[in-house]
This record gives sequence, C-alpha cells and structure tokens, in this order.
Amino acid sequence: MTELRLTAPLSWLDGVDPRTGRITQPDHPQRGESIAGRILRLPGSVGSTVGAYTFFKLRRMGTAPSAIVLERPDSITVSAEMAGIPVKVLGAQTNPELDLEGVPDRVRRFLEREASASGAEEFARVRSVHISGISYWTIGEAGLDFLEGMAREASFRVPATLNPAGMDLSRWADMGVPEGFAERQLRIVEALVRMGAIPTLTCTPYLAGNLPRFGEHVCWGESSAVAFANSVLGARTNREGGVKAVAAAVAGVTPLYGLHLRENRSPDLEVEATARVSGRTRFSELGYLVGSLSPSAVPVYRGLGSPSADELKSLGAGGAASGGISIFHVPGVTPESPRPREGADRVTVVDDDLDDVEESLSTTGSEPDLVAIGCPHLSPLEILEVATLLEGRRAAVPFWLFTSRAARAQLPNWVEPALRRAGADLFVDTCMVVAPLREAGHRVVATDSAKAAKYLRTLGGLEVVLAPLDRLISEYTSPA
Repeated sequence: MTELRLTAPLSWLDGVDPRTGRITQPDHPQRGESIAGRILRLPGSVGSTVGAYTFFKLRRMGTAPSAIVLERPDSITVSAEMAGIPVKVLGAQTNPELDLEGVPDRVRRFLEREASASGAEEFARVRSVHISGISYWTIGEAGLDFLEGMAREASFRVPATLNPAGMDLSRWADMGVPEGFAERQLRIVEALVRMGAIPTLTCTPYLAGNLPRFGEHVCWGESSAVAFANSVLGARTNREGGVKAVAAAVAGVTPLYGLHLRENRSPDLEVEATARVSGRTRFSELGYLVGSLSPSAVPVYRGLGSPSADELKSLGAGGAASGGISIFHVPGVTPESPRPREGADRVTVVDDDLDDVEESLSTTGSEPDLVAIGCPHLSPLEILEVATLLEGRRAAVPFWLFTSRAARAQLPNWVEPALRRAGADLFVDTCMVVAPLREAGHRVVATDSAKAAKYLRTLGGLEVVLAPLDRLISEYTSPA
C-alpha cells in the first residue's frame, strides 16, 4: 500500500474526479496522480465545504484512498470517517467521550473521532447549524442515500438552516432543469426537513433568521457563510463539511478546537491594499487573491476604508473559494480586529494584482448565453441596485439573479415587475454554482463573482466571463 503525499491543499468538491480517483485541481502540484487505494497525506483542504460528500462518491465508485493522514485538523477531510475512510491527524490525539442520549451510534462515534483526531478535549454546545451540500448536482446519489438514511434514524436538536438547492423549488422548469434531477432534488430537501431542518435554501443564513451573536459557538458549513459568521458577526465556527454539519445538528455539539478557540483567531497575515477596492467584484477578487497566496491564513486587511456588509460578504466568499480562509479582520469594521501575531507575514496588493485575478478567471472572450448574478445570494439592497441599473434597459441574453426567499420577501412591490420588464429573472432556493446549467444548455456564463467564476469552470465545465455588474449591464443589455 503506497503513500501519496500532497504538497498543497486539495479542493474535494472540484479537485478530484470520483470516477477515476485522479486529482484534477488546476495548478495542483500532484495533478494527474491517483488517490485510489493509497494512503493519502495532505496539508488540508481548500474551497467548498460540500467536498465532504465526495468521500461517499469515492467509496461508491471504488476509488477512495485506503486511509488519510492530515497534517493539521480539517473538518471537511475528517468527514471521510463517516464514509468509512480512516483519518489520522498528525500530533493530535485525545480521547473525549460524548455522552448524549438518543444520538445514533455512528454520529456519536464520528464526533468523538473528530475530537480525538483534532486534539479537542471537550465539546461545545452550538446555538445553530448551517448545512451545506443540499444540491443534487454536487452530492449526487451517494449524498442522497446518506441523507435519506440519516432521516430514518435521527432528528435535529438545534436550529439548522439549509444551503441552496440545485434549482428553484417552484420554478425549476423555467431554469431548464430535467425532471429526473428535480425529483431527486426534492427528495434531498424532504429528507432534511424530516430531520427538522428549516428550508432557508440560502448561502446567507444570517439574512434569513440564523443570526448568531458575538462569541456564540455555531457549526456552519458553506465557506462564505463561515467567513461572514466568524469575521463580521464574531461568532465561532470552523469551516465545517456538510456531512459534519448534519452530525452536529443531530447531536447539538461540536468538538472544541480551531476557530472556536480565541488563540487561533488572531491575524497571521497583514494585507495592505493600495489597490482601489470598491464593489462586490473587486472585493471578491481581493479575497480570491489572498486565498490563493495563503490558503489557511487569518488575514487582516488594511486600506479598505469602511466596506459595506455586502462587500465583506464578497471578500469572505473569494478567500474561501480559492483557499480555506474562514476568518479575516478589517480594523475599525469587524468586531475583533486583534493585533497580528508576532512574525506575521505581509503582502501588498495593487490594482494590477486584481486585474490579473479577473483576467485569469475569465476563460473566454466569447459572448455569454447567460448572465448570472448572486454568488453569494443577493441581499435586498443588492437587488434594488440591479433593478435601478436595469431601469430603461433590456437584457440581450438571459439575465438571472439569485437570492433567498427571505430576501425576496423584503423587496418593495415594484422591484420584480421592473426586473421582468428589463428581461431579468429572479430565482430563489438556488444559485448558478450548484444548478445543472450545462444540462440546461448553457455553455458561456458571465458573472460578477470570483467565487462563481471559479466553480462555473471547475465544477460546471463552463466558459466564464468575469466583470463588475455595471460592465455586465453595459455590455449585455441595451436601451429599451
């Protein structure tokens, strides 16, 4: 049994092909190597928390590693234990026991194993859980089987909200989603609701009622929501895999390690932004750049002025997509903003750096057949901005906006009719990243989000145009 040692973190969602077990992550030093049947040693993971479901796919297809050795604790990779793949974390072994009545044995054993592997000595009760891995597009049959099995034996003890599904549950036919996909997608949501989940179906649960207070312990999947919870709200959560989030919702606790501990939340990277950073796209590109440069950093950003909550949302999403950044600080804006650790690294970001990110994530100069806005989901203010910019104009290609039901319910009555007059469609429950756009006939998608640009290419197999919203409206709409 041979060992394969990875010299860079792996994105489990879009960096390995479950059919072959080969690493497909662009620019990964071990790209092309097979993990099937080997002892896999790696620093940790980057990217989406939904990658936890890849272990079930690997097991089902016979391409899983025989064991995994982690160089540092990583909740997403530890989720392999739930799929029957042994995980060891170097240098971290404790033996905490979880004594809770009514918790299925496999859930209890998994949480004890995670705590032991991560060096946690105790568990923390969590106020809420946010569960990623809701789309059939990303978790497939293996994920559906896991969730339906859990629904037969378990129920949730704490409030649990859900990430976006692979379609608008009411208007999936308008999106071109195949009927077979829709049937399986509804089964996923039904299984989670049977366990007690609240079907928010959004990556912005903090805008849909799941709003933890400063210092509260939560267990959240969805990498962008994790970054927002830790950084903007001051709550405490690790970057939790979708599978782990289900287990935590069943037990109501999580092992106490990582970002649950104050000493791990201090900055170890100082980022001086001399670039002009304004608007969703530029903030997402800044986060994406820093995540690429230092995937596991805790950055403190200087030179950003007073970003809006929506800009901070995009900053966190970018850093969590290219890397595994789960907390950042902006002095005078975010609630903690502690002093950097001794010996913290430093990096300066100029305009050319962000231009390079935009250019690298734009894979084509071809005309898009779809413009997709809303990754992360649009807030009510952002939808109003789009509606205002579209006034008196008409989309030349399908122009889709994505938000939550909670955000849509807050919109003034004039907004949706105005969007429709401009040829724009507002969808809920889903987003462009987790919907089967290629199966619906799309090939080139324009977006204003660095996170979306990455996953549309690596996960969706689509060509991408990345540009700020005003430019997308200028180029892909015309006067009415």
